[in-house]
Amino acid sequence: AGSTPPMVAHTAANAGVIGMTRQLALEGAPHKIRAVAISPGPVLTPASDRDLGDNQAMRDAVTSKILLKRFAQPEEIVELAAFLASDRASFITGANYPVDGGASAW
Repeated sequence: AGSTPPMVAHTAANAGVIGMTRQLALEGAPHKIRAVAISPGPVLTPASDRDLGDNQAMRDAVTSKILLKRFAQPEEIVELAAFLASDRASFITGANYPVDGGASAW
């Protein structure tokens, strides 16, 4: 099937979430409600580790599209989410933050 997996639905859903985040920011601003999206790349969780198992070729296929050549750890996503939810991020709204090890730079 080639090197590009069929991900039309996934890509469309991601675009929808980003668009919805922007609209929620527009509608929420008068009420002091912020909306921010986080777009993580591949994250190594117990479920992904189980699904990938010992399949090194599959792991390599995933990380080949990532500039940092590794999976994210869950904490790397959570740290950003905690910051964005805090008062220190009170001037951030309507934005999308890719946390993908540089995959979106392609």
